Amino acid sequence: MNPPDLSVDIGGIRLKNPVLTASGTFGYAREFETYVDLKRLGAIIVKGLSLLPSAGNPSPRIVETPCGMLNAIGLENVGVESFIADKLPFLERLKTPVFVNIYGTSLEAYAELAGRLDGIEAVTGIEINISCPNVKAGGVAFGVDPKMTAAVVRGVRERTRKPVMVKLSPNVTDITEIALRAEG
Repeated sequence: MNPPDLSVDIGGIRLKNPVLTASGTFGYAREFETYVDLKRLGAIIVKGLSLLPSAGNPSPRIVETPCGMLNAIGLENVGVESFIADKLPFLERLKTPVFVNIYGTSLEAYAELAGRLDGIEAVTGIEINISCPNVKAGGVAFGVDPKMTAAVVRGVRERTRKPVMVKLSPNVTDITEIALRAEG
């Protein structure tokens, strides 16, 4: 008996199955290679990347509660250049599609990140994290303002030909309005 065909098409990319990692929890994948066969995943979405490395929030950053965990990692990451040089070669060897989650503090930062990743064959697509604070707009998150959502997606789209996904914030009154603006 043949196994079922679990392949799916997401944004024009054919994945062997619909199992994708969650960008905020999966690091750069190597951290999980002893727990799961990374080649069996449909795709890997790495943790958020910024233009420059970020130390994130100071400790304590994770607190256990009676009903789960709370975390405030603060988007700690190695920065895009270190990711390309040090993390991407491992991911490329897996032959599993890789989506890179990007975040910025300005529209220009998002666009610059997309541009730097556009020509890299090992990067299958881009996930835009619009839950980070927008420093230029006085701390308002990109993900709660439909106009800002549209602007950041437009800026990224102008700098890449790769498929783009948007990681929406649940901290809104009506997510459909945000999603429609992200869609264009």
